[in-house]
Amino acid sequence: MRTVAGRQGWVWLAQGFLLFRKSPAMWTLLVFTYWMMIAFINQIPLAGPLIGTLALPAFSVSFMAMCRELESGGPLRPALLFAGFRWRLATLITMGGLYLLSIVLVLGISALADGGILAKWVVYGIPPSEAALRDGRLSSALMLAAVAGTPVVMAFWFAPVLAAWDGMGAAKALFFSFFAGWRNWRAFLVYGALLVLAAALFSVLLVSVAVMVRGHPGMLRAGLLAAILVTMPILFGSFYAAYRDVFPPDVPSVPGAGPPAEPNPS
Repeated sequence: MRTVAGRQGWVWLAQGFLLFRKSPAMWTLLVFTYWMMIAFINQIPLAGPLIGTLALPAFSVSFMAMCRELESGGPLRPALLFAGFRWRLATLITMGGLYLLSIVLVLGISALADGGILAKWVVYGIPPSEAALRDGRLSSALMLAAVAGTPVVMAFWFAPVLAAWDGMGAAKALFFSFFAGWRNWRAFLVYGALLVLAAALFSVLLVSVAVMVRGHPGMLRAGLLAAILVTMPILFGSFYAAYRDVFPPDVPSVPGAGPPAEPNPS
């Protein structure tokens, strides 16, 4: 693990864009396939969201494997969408269970501000009432959830790939990921600020387009879908760039462990 300069935050996003440019069509296809697959799984009553959350770390590693394949000059292949399930699957599923518990804990903390309105919205799809929107209870719950969720994001940011490629157990991977984020807070601050700025600019663009295509909601939805399909690969690429920067392959992640083992799943 190493500490990087704050400017690396925008470098990660730039590197993510370069990885996307290497195979935009296949990236779009794989992200769309993943999206539709998760949407289908979530339709299964009760078990669907549970299965999707447990599988999330393995899919995260799959997208990292796609980035590594492109970085090494290889082509993207549909089979890579499931590559993450070939590395330490039991540990990754355990991590998915811990992530699920973390979400429940964060929603429980947010209930201190709104009595569970946000939790019901997330879990059961029950929209908040107008009164909750007006009196600020939902806003307070969102801010509290953001504060409580930040350590969770830090802990799970690098954890799946650390478990899969660096051979760490779930607890150790979460520990190293959290402190990697802590030590590199400047870079992640720049990274997050750029994402917020991009989201704000996109919102302005979306509102402008909505005004121009009034009466054609289908065009607006298609544009939004296209933007998401382009944005997600860039974000995955930036996650990979951050991992390679903070945990370089020639530097052992665990003292005495040697270089991380990264077997070829194909």
